[in-house]
Amino acid sequence: MNFQLTEEQSALVAAVQQILQDHADLPQSARAASHWFNETLQALLAENGYLNVGREFGALEAALVVIEAAKMPVLTEVAATALIAPQLLGEESLEGPVAILNGRDLSRAHRNLPIARHALIDLGDDVALLPIEAENVETVPSILAYPFGRFRRPPDLRAARRLRCQAGALRHWWRVALSAESAGAAQAAVAFTLNHVKQRHVFGHPVAVFQSVQHRMVQCHMVATALYYLALRAAWSGKVYDADVAACYAQQHIKKLVVDLHQFSGAMGVTNEFALHLWTYRLRALQTEAGGMVECALDIARHR
Repeated sequence: MNFQLTEEQSALVAAVQQILQDHADLPQSARAASHWFNETLQALLAENGYLNVGREFGALEAALVVIEAAKMPVLTEVAATALIAPQLLGEESLEGPVAILNGRDLSRAHRNLPIARHALIDLGDDVALLPIEAENVETVPSILAYPFGRFRRPPDLRAARRLRCQAGALRHWWRVALSAESAGAAQAAVAFTLNHVKQRHVFGHPVAVFQSVQHRMVQCHMVATALYYLALRAAWSGKVYDADVAACYAQQHIKKLVVDLHQFSGAMGVTNEFALHLWTYRLRALQTEAGGMVECALDIARHR
């Protein structure tokens, strides 16, 4: 893998950054909330074709869009719609937002279910493609920085469309997507904290001048950078092993990122008024998905 993006990929990243930055501000009423889903930005991404890049260009380009969207304080659903769904459905388009559900327990709360138009459900061997009825979903309050919801009544999976023998592919690309989301959120959280420690003064000096802070910030930067390249490699190669490694690394290092970055933020780091939680608590939500670190590690061992 060449670590330099092509001219076309660089242009894609610049274009998506522009549209995201134009709509990145949180409204004042949402600054203390756990998250804020920007429906206008979601629609703009769809209208301008950014949610279709996985189908038109490839998984690597889709991962680049996922990473950039994950850097924003406002929430959009890009990973499942732009990256996962095209890998399962090919040229067929699927209206998003899309939720990814584990069919072993549909009674619990699921990430992105309250905003979803469709769900892809892992049934073990097959995947169920289920249209979501908004009236059948209740929102579940959560401190994690995504909308969570559960079904009011169990969905009728017999009426859902079946994608035969596609559950393995779903789990594969789910891990690629969560590693890309983790990479974007981690990079944004590190940059946000770095700006804070440069401006925050203690004992007459910026927090950033203390060597112990510098060492741990470098480690956090290293983790975020490694996440970025592992996610892109997994998307570029399309190999299950690379996806497992990227997801395992992300889920293994999330705790360190969350603890260190909030500690460097001092008392502000434990308040919702400080925007850091919009990224770190996304990471916490992703930490247990697609089997979590343990299942990823066991799959890596089986591949080896």
